[in-house]
Amino acid sequence: MNIKKIIESCINYIENNLHDRISLDDLAQYSGISKFHLHRMFKSLTGETLMDYIQSRKLTSSINELVNTNMRIIDISLNYGFGYEQSYIRAFKKKFGHTPLKVRNTRLSLVIKEKINVNDFQYIANSITYKPFFVFKQSFYLVGTKHVISSKSGDKSANAYGCDFFYNHKDEISNMINPQVYIGYTDWSKNDDGNIYYIPSTEASNLQNIPKGMTGIYIPAHKYVVFRFVGFFRPEEISGRQIGRLLVNMYSKWIFNSGFKFVDTFRFEYIDSSLSKDNYCELDIYQPIMNITTR
Repeated sequence: MNIKKIIESCINYIENNLHDRISLDDLAQYSGISKFHLHRMFKSLTGETLMDYIQSRKLTSSINELVNTNMRIIDISLNYGFGYEQSYIRAFKKKFGHTPLKVRNTRLSLVIKEKINVNDFQYIANSITYKPFFVFKQSFYLVGTKHVISSKSGDKSANAYGCDFFYNHKDEISNMINPQVYIGYTDWSKNDDGNIYYIPSTEASNLQNIPKGMTGIYIPAHKYVVFRFVGFFRPEEISGRQIGRLLVNMYSKWIFNSGFKFVDTFRFEYIDSSLSKDNYCELDIYQPIMNITTR
């Protein structure tokens, strides 16, 4: 299952069929993957559903006929597969804040939805990441097992420690907040010898009654840049090399043009195992940041 081809083919299919009715079933059948995978993958990467994206592309494309031709609005609506004139008018006003007739008769500027550029996606093996998003997260607590691992991206021990914690030790924590969420905390504050601390963990309500052999961490409030990593594999199959390539993109490319700088000496991976099924996985990498101008 080639994730790059699936993304490209879906976007191109939508563009080639803007004048037809397009359903999620159509796209799933065309791409050869389940509706769940397709819907979840697209929304996770872009922040909008496939059906919302399709409608936005139809409405944006229809502006050409609206302002450059004398086509009746009912004909434009039928031309883009809306079925009813009122359905088109309601969708148009919801998207752009104005009715089609007002856009036709007045000089208005609109925020439109252009075709997604597939070159904006970064493909890593059989996985993909798109544009980052930003999160402000209040302070929280983690409880987990602390290990020293190599900072080299090909190291596989983080995955092994993470699986062991999640399946064999996590339930020892009596006050964990969500047993389905795994957090892989990386601390490079002592990286003099090429090693870092890796702590497979879960969020806890406090740092009381920490199980024997585990450690607790207090994470202060931060603003984070978050890179979402989506692929057709289970979390247990994520390799250090895949994460390493994503981090290279984050540290060597994105940051220099972002207007931000990285702060603190940690990052963490976030996996909600309830979303990981049928060889599908989402992993978010949270990196603390601040604006460059912030003093």
